[in-house]
Parts: sequence; structure tokens; C-alpha cells
Amino acid sequence: MRIFVPIKIVPTIVNSNVIKPSSNIEVIQRIYNFFKANNGKLLILTGAGVSTDSGIPDYRGPQGTYVINKNYKPIFYHEFAGQHRFRQRYWARSFLGWPPVQKTKPNSSHIAFTQLQSLGYIQNIITQNVDGLHQKAGTKNILELHGTLHEVHCMQCGHIQKRSNYQDILNELNPEWKEFLNQIESFKIKPKVRPDGDVDLPSNTSYETFRYPSCDQCKKGIYKPSIIFFGENIKSSVKLIASDMVKDCSAIMVVGSSLVTYSAFRLIKSAHDSGKNIVIINSGETRGDNLAWLKIEMLCGDILPLISQQITELIDFQK
Repeated sequence: MRIFVPIKIVPTIVNSNVIKPSSNIEVIQRIYNFFKANNGKLLILTGAGVSTDSGIPDYRGPQGTYVINKNYKPIFYHEFAGQHRFRQRYWARSFLGWPPVQKTKPNSSHIAFTQLQSLGYIQNIITQNVDGLHQKAGTKNILELHGTLHEVHCMQCGHIQKRSNYQDILNELNPEWKEFLNQIESFKIKPKVRPDGDVDLPSNTSYETFRYPSCDQCKKGIYKPSIIFFGENIKSSVKLIASDMVKDCSAIMVVGSSLVTYSAFRLIKSAHDSGKNIVIINSGETRGDNLAWLKIEMLCGDILPLISQQITELIDFQK
């Protein structure tokens, strides 16, 4: 029976303590041994690189938002919380960006995680992504470190509602923008969706007419997407769950993340300081490279599905 099938893409493995392999066969074998050694106690930490094959851009990859648009500046928490005009700008662009985000489907990497979890190799997943694609793929035990685009909440009373319901309200309040959205969809124009769920529009676009509602419950507060904006603190309860997941795991695999944000890097550092092995799969340098037991320089979409497939075949062969 065929167990391993090498492909043309040859990975680079970076670590002074291991021998560089010459093909994907060795990569898969090492990852398989890593999975086996951790006996279902493996924690996965995913970043934006996992979702790029689904059409969700990252910030720092070769086609990332920061690379394509040198002038790009994400919205900051204090801007959204403090000024009406920033909220108008964000919600107008999010109004156009939500339909493609909602329709986005999991890619082969998301599916591979679900398969590997069903085989008993993965215990928990912490994701920096806000797109909900891990859940769409059927993966369980997920902590969304930076929140989710699929909900909004009142900044005053905390009332939560689905983003899809909020979109209906925005539709009613903004008929002209709704017509613009209908035109975009009818002509199959695909505006450039950004990592925080909004879209790029010309710099001279006016948002002065865009309306957004006050809270359904308290009638005073304003709704905010349930994601962590730049400059915003992660909830202490989320930090605690993440720390507990790190304590409970036997090792961590980082996939598709540069670990630039400290909220993710601190988890890797904590695991390393407690003597746990760290494997990183990422195309390009990461903040945690010097902490890694094994670093694989590859796009996750080029290797994860193959790993899942070949591990499944190996298990079947050994039965």
C-alpha cells in the first residue's frame, strides 16, 4: 500500500538540533512522530496564514495587507470607541465586506485540522483568526483569541446579537448603500476584503450618510464587532482559558502565524519556559523561531492536507 507520496514543493526545516530533510516524506514522518509522542495532548495555535487559501488576507504575508497597501492603517479601538466618523467609516466598509466573509468556506488546512482532531491527535485549538472557518470545518474545542466577526456586542450593556442580524438592520437604515451592495453583487465585483472584515474603498469615499443603530436593549450603547481591535485589551477570561490550554498541553504546533502580536507570542514563550516542544509551520520568519524545536518553512496549505492524508493512510496500513 502507498503510504507516503512526495510532492514537488521541498520544505526548508530550520533548527540547529535537527538534520535538514530532503523531501516532504521526512517532514510527514517527523510530524507524525511528534503527534504520536504527544498522545492527544497537542495544542494548535493558528494565524492568518491558515485562512489565506479561503480568500481572507493576512497582514504580513507575501500578498498581505501591509505589503499590498503600504499606507494601510487598521482601525484602532480608541478611534472606534471615541468618534462617530470612525464608526461610520468602519461600519460602511464592513457592510460591504460582510457578505463575502459570511460566504467564505473552509479550505484544505481547516479540514485537515478537523480530521487530525477526529483521529485523536489534537486536543485544543487557539486561533488568532476572527473568520469562524475552524467552526465551519467542524473543528471542536476552539478558543478565538481575538474574537469573532460573526457577532456584535453593545459596548455599554454587553448585549450580543449575530452579525447577520445586524446586517439586516444596516440594510434597512442605509437604502443607498444597500443598492450599491446589490450592484456590486450583481456585477460580481469582488471588493478587496481586509483581515478585520471591511473592504478597501477609494480614499475620497464619503461615509457621512451611513447610519448605524443604537443597542436594542439599553437604547443607549453602540454595537461593536466582537473582535479585538488594535489597541484593545483581550478579556481576562479569554487570557485565562488560553493559559490553561497551554498548561494542559504537552506540546504546541504553531501554524500560519508570524507571532508578531504579543497575545500569541506570550503563549509560545510560556510553553517554551515550561519545557514543552514547539513546532512552527509558516512561510517566512516568526517571532518564535528561536524557541522552536522544529521550524518548517512552508505554506500550511502545501503540507497540512498531505500530512492528514498520509497519517490516515499510515494508520489504515498499521491496522
